[in-house]
Amino acid sequence: MILRILMAAVFCLVLNAGAAFPEQEKPSDMNAAITMIMEASMGKGIKIIRIEKAEETHIKGLKQVRIWLETRYGETPVLSYVSDDGRFFLAGSIFDAEGNNLTKKDVGMTKPRFISESDMELNEDYRIGPKDAKAKVVLWVGLDAYSKLVFDTFYELYRKNSETMALYLKFYPRSEKDIDKMILLTCEKSERAMELFRMLLDVPSGWGSKEDIDAFKEKQGLKDKECNKDLIRKDLELSIKFLLPQEPRAFVNGTIFLEEPTAENVSRISGIELK
Repeated sequence: MILRILMAAVFCLVLNAGAAFPEQEKPSDMNAAITMIMEASMGKGIKIIRIEKAEETHIKGLKQVRIWLETRYGETPVLSYVSDDGRFFLAGSIFDAEGNNLTKKDVGMTKPRFISESDMELNEDYRIGPKDAKAKVVLWVGLDAYSKLVFDTFYELYRKNSETMALYLKFYPRSEKDIDKMILLTCEKSERAMELFRMLLDVPSGWGSKEDIDAFKEKQGLKDKECNKDLIRKDLELSIKFLLPQEPRAFVNGTIFLEEPTAENVSRISGIELK
């Protein structure tokens, strides 16, 4: 059975602790060896927060070590494996003969990162719902298809809980063309801005020429409104400062949301029961 499990370990990096490093660079302890191996397999830019003590695995002769990395999503665990004698290290996933990913099963979940609402510099002009809401959801979104999915999901949740939940919009466009379109949102505030955002999420692919935007402004009464591109620039600068994930993201009461966007999951993080 051990052989079958080992044979099912795919895309792995196996290193001999003695041969992997020149004599003068040989690590002095297991943590140093694991750090060097992680950097060799994932790049020197990784940030290791801590390394836990080795623990038993499903495979005789191998122990597993949980390494916590600092990522854009929070503290993320990965597993590395080491032989009992400390000479060999295995980086990758181990599967059993039935195809179950034992590494994924054992590694644990990311501890979501937290960014305070004050640090995110929430703009009350782009909030719907009560200012003192117990559940505050901050949406870093643009006008791409995934942003629409994120916004529509949380907007529907907000619509059912508008007395206890607030929705904040942060400008997070993924292209220059989307920046040009999102400028239209800065011409309005609150409910009206969200209404315009929902309209822009539904425009056809390829929409966004100067003629399209001018016609939109005319139809929506924005022609003489004061718009502010600096609001978008400011949010983009914040996203860089926080090293946010490239894709659209939601934060619930300051915690990055990594789960299925259900009322139950949002309730658990916010501490208030939602419908």
